[in-house]
Amino acid sequence: MASSKIETDDEFTEQEEDDDEGSLEHFDDFTIASSWERFISEIEAICRLWISDGPNNLLIKGAVLVEDSNNLYKVKSELKYSMKSYYMEYYFETNPDDGGKPAGWNFDLHDMQLCFGIKEFLVIAPQSASGVVLDAPEASKLLSSVAIALSNCSSLWPAFVPVHDPSRKAYIGIQSMGTVFTRRFEADLIRSQVPVKLMHLEGLYELFVSKFVSSLHQVVSFSSFSGQFFKC
Repeated sequence: MASSKIETDDEFTEQEEDDDEGSLEHFDDFTIASSWERFISEIEAICRLWISDGPNNLLIKGAVLVEDSNNLYKVKSELKYSMKSYYMEYYFETNPDDGGKPAGWNFDLHDMQLCFGIKEFLVIAPQSASGVVLDAPEASKLLSSVAIALSNCSSLWPAFVPVHDPSRKAYIGIQSMGTVFTRRFEADLIRSQVPVKLMHLEGLYELFVSKFVSSLHQVVSFSSFSGQFFKC
């Protein structure tokens, strides 16, 4: 006994939609090939989420008030790359009455605010930051990863990576200026280990001139300029 089945146009349409959904579920994105590219993509996704939420929604979602601060909050996300665990934090202020002015000199501020007068920024570092010293290649790669992700998001947030011994609170950073130029940062807390030369005005002047000249050369050759500060 033979049987036959006549399918209507609606049934054909439904079947085609199911086939399309099935093919999408097994779609492989070959545009993200390497582990580094996937790492950048993960950073970008997190940044896009924070940008989309904005400070008010981030506060509702549980942003934490930074210790010893009145209006600086942070959110945190964890990432993995090359068998290592990292965290990324977004710091932002919530003060609508400041008129967009740079952060004033206040020792309750974050080190990055004290050095550079910024109000919002990213920090990316290894999970176990205590005692961990990033070597130059790893620090540079982390900073490059965040810079590329932020560029893809069209974000002007500055980003920082801790370097040297944690007690020095030393950072290197980068910020897109929305043009061909980028701004580079370098901060170092040298405490009691201040070189004798820097205890005198002449030594400080020579340091400033050397950094300023270096910045000018970077503008010409790398389309970037840097701000470098040493807090004693």
